[in-house]
Amino acid sequence: MKDTLRLMAEAARPLATREEVMRAFTTGDFEALMGHYYAVAMQKGLEKAHLLGDEALDLIQEVALHIHKTLTAWRAGERVLPKSKWLSFWVDVEADRGVREWFYSNRGTGYRSSRLAAAINRAVARLQANLGREPRPEEIAQELGIPPEVVEEALAVAEAEAILSLDDTTEEGTPYREMIAQEEEDDLAAFEALEQAIEKYRLKEHLGQEEVQLLDRFLEGEDLEEDDLTRLEEALKAAMARAQVKVA
Repeated sequence: MKDTLRLMAEAARPLATREEVMRAFTTGDFEALMGHYYAVAMQKGLEKAHLLGDEALDLIQEVALHIHKTLTAWRAGERVLPKSKWLSFWVDVEADRGVREWFYSNRGTGYRSSRLAAAINRAVARLQANLGREPRPEEIAQELGIPPEVVEEALAVAEAEAILSLDDTTEEGTPYREMIAQEEEDDLAAFEALEQAIEKYRLKEHLGQEEVQLLDRFLEGEDLEEDDLTRLEEALKAAMARAQVKVA
């Protein structure tokens, strides 16, 4: 397993900046993207190594494949890439989904209707009432007198069933889709307000050349570095103050 992990780690070649990631995505350089995101697949798989042993290697490969398929679908327009967060946020979401789908496929289905699931649900309800919070898997295992890994695996499969029911590629009008739609609507409203303020107060006239370039990149939907966003925010606030003083 160690030799295999070493080879996998050598395949992970993270890109240095967000701009490089977006450039690779825009140009369809999936080799660079997968080198960047292979580390995510390894992290997700190794988090479950205590449950799976050597099977964690299979999980890593499945998650990497899921990420590649998702990136390909986003790039081809077969699936909509939400714009409310930057690319790596949604890759991480999809990696988690890949883990849950693997458990769903390889650890059996129907836990929710099984005796084990029923026992766990009853134990969770009792412990939640007594503790006033969500019980940890170790506490559930102690309550039932079963190994913690059995509880963790059952909860993982139950979570897989839940997340698959929210999959925006298979169902319409799910809470997942509604959440994305709301975030996109909020983002659109914020952009419209900013564009109205820029036009009303002629803010570009009160910005330096570099800040104008940052603003144009931001309005075009580019993901800016945190320092650039902070700089742009401060420049816009100062420009608004100068514009309002001039109007007054």
